[in-house]
Amino acid sequence: MQVALTEAQIREIEQASPHGLTSQELVAAFSDRAIKFSEATLRKYVQLGLVPRSRRVGRKGKHLGSRGVYPTRALRRINTIKKLMAERYTIEEIQARFLTFKDNIETLDEALSELTRLFEDRIGEQPPSPHRDRLGRELEAIKKTADELLSSVHRLEKLIISAGEQARPRGGGAASATELL
Repeated sequence: MQVALTEAQIREIEQASPHGLTSQELVAAFSDRAIKFSEATLRKYVQLGLVPRSRRVGRKGKHLGSRGVYPTRALRRINTIKKLMAERYTIEEIQARFLTFKDNIETLDEALSELTRLFEDRIGEQPPSPHRDRLGRELEAIKKTADELLSSVHRLEKLIISAGEQARPRGGGAASATELL
């Protein structure tokens, strides 16, 4: 039985829903592939701060209201949690060791992506000229620096997490009599 989504499955879902997923769509992403996951578990993960909260998004049309949409990164976060739990990590261990920096790193990544997109749009509005070409080169340099920054941040996060990991038993339940000695 599959315990988590594959990278290919995640990419397929992300491409199909680039603006986010409802709670029903998140649950279906797993349950449609015979991976156990429920709305109650999603709510628990959100309450514990393991998954980002949904945001309200209005629907087009009169009197249709709005719906809660989770960022697509919630899918990857849930998948990571599922993998770690399959390795017998507890929710507390996952919170403390593996997700300490995730929200801030993901926020940084999203902010940099949005900023470069806005720059691209503004530069694209300029008429062709040497000035526009110069702006384009500057933007490419910024993108490269942003990618390097994110790579460095991810590398530092991994180093901090691996340095903080201690040997831990992989069993389940209570300690045996010999472990207590």
